[in-house]
Amino acid sequence: MRKNDKNLTNIFKALADKNRLKILLFISKHECKCRENKFSCRNETCIKDLKKQLKITMPTISHHIKKLVNAGFVNTKKEGKWVYCVINKEKFKEANKFLKQFIN
Repeated sequence: MRKNDKNLTNIFKALADKNRLKILLFISKHECKCRENKFSCRNETCIKDLKKQLKITMPTISHHIKKLVNAGFVNTKKEGKWVYCVINKEKFKEANKFLKQFIN
């Protein structure tokens, strides 16, 4: 198996979960409100907002975020007690490039 094949396998495994898809959709909307319930948007999403929106536990959120980070779809940044997520568009372009070969 070529290195790129393994990378693509990891990409699609990361996308093969409904909660991870929901997380990606939520992050892509840039909804970030977790600082004392005040609206604040930094083009990033706080992990605590994911917990509120998806109604799943923090350990489960962390598990899914780790999978998305390992696949390269999400980058995280910690600021104090807050962890923010942002979409890595380059990884989506890579997946899109692979998929386009089937429709062209």
